[in-house]
Amino acid sequence: MSSNFELLASQQSPIETPPGSVPANVERAMATNFGIAITGFLCCAVYDQSINCLVGIVYRESRCRFRDGSTIRTSTLRQRIERGAYHLFETRNGSVYVVCDWALEGGIPQFEGALH
Repeated sequence: MSSNFELLASQQSPIETPPGSVPANVERAMATNFGIAITGFLCCAVYDQSINCLVGIVYRESRCRFRDGSTIRTSTLRQRIERGAYHLFETRNGSVYVVCDWALEGGIPQFEGALH
């Protein structure tokens, strides 16, 4: 994946939800017991291998740093954990994000500069 965040910023986010709601795939993931504390749930996730991070639209971020629907870039990834159909990623800062879905080709979320 490209690390060109100007390109990311020029793309329109493919997820639109009414205020106060979350996408159905996030609700399904939230109902899953992962056995570890989850920091947030990412939709339209993109892996940026050049800087080893994820960019995605976050929901239910437990540390209250980001509003639902904000596009974030995680800190450096430390490990990937598979739990059922889900991929969980632990970051250098100790956060754990659940990827609810991956961005389709060309469906890169708009990066607004909110860094984890």
